[in-house]
Amino acid sequence: MNNRLLLFANDAASANVTVAYAYFNKNNFDEIIAYPIGVAKEIYQKYIKEYIVQEKPLFYSKDTVVTGTSGLNSDYEMGIIKQAKEKNVKYTITIIDNITNFDMRFILDNKIISSEFLADEIWVFQKNFKTNILEIQKRIVYKEDVYIKFLQAIYTQNIPLANHKIIQKYKNNYIVILTEYLYELYGLEFGFTEYDMLENILQSIEKLHLNIPILLKLHPRENSNKFNIILRKYSSLNIFKDNYNTHELIYYSKLIFGINSSVFKESTILNKPTYSIQINSKKNMLMTSLQNENIIYNKNQLTSIIKKYFT
Repeated sequence: MNNRLLLFANDAASANVTVAYAYFNKNNFDEIIAYPIGVAKEIYQKYIKEYIVQEKPLFYSKDTVVTGTSGLNSDYEMGIIKQAKEKNVKYTITIIDNITNFDMRFILDNKIISSEFLADEIWVFQKNFKTNILEIQKRIVYKEDVYIKFLQAIYTQNIPLANHKIIQKYKNNYIVILTEYLYELYGLEFGFTEYDMLENILQSIEKLHLNIPILLKLHPRENSNKFNIILRKYSSLNIFKDNYNTHELIYYSKLIFGINSSVFKESTILNKPTYSIQINSKKNMLMTSLQNENIIYNKNQLTSIIKKYFT
């Protein structure tokens, strides 16, 4: 068989980093084959649809297998690495997009995957990061964030059109709120949830009596009606929920709020004011791309930021 690159992803962030790997390494392989499942399918369709196949993967000795991990459940990716190892493929790489709850990303069948089935390289983007699991630590390779490099390469070359009618109407004058499934992942471990984040923002805007366009984008894994109770409570506000094109949404925004979204990497590259809302947090969250000064820990800070950009 040819020198092949096989890509696997389940989560959105997992898809992002594996797409980036393919972008920068495509000339090193005779063939690239992509096997997305879940929400990763949409991202693979956007960037590398020519590589997607529907068949079950077959592994050969000259293959290089690259996966991400999933914040919710990495059984798919870890299972793929195990299969690849059992078939003695040439090389395996697991790319970690986010080191929060790092060890849980190596769970297969409710336990840490055995060392013989760990990837040959485990890429992390934080140079000072270490894990207490020795066998994993031995395989860690510190790399520049390939997804940020990928975004820099494509975003600086392409200015998106404002195609969405809401973005057209409120161009350069709206707040973006990025939600994510924090409670599903960690429960109350951090002392707040995505529901708290959203309500704190909407409550602050309501108290300021501001008629700000608020564009709400849910994480691809979240159900479309997840926040309906909160949205009904603040129905007097100018809120628009839709599945916006991320590049377009971020490019024409004025201010961005979220928790620890992978989209923060995109907003940082586009130099958009971006803040993580962690009001009443009781545990530090390891941020993927924001500095400490961009983390909001109380409502007074939140109010000040909103007033700064909209009054």
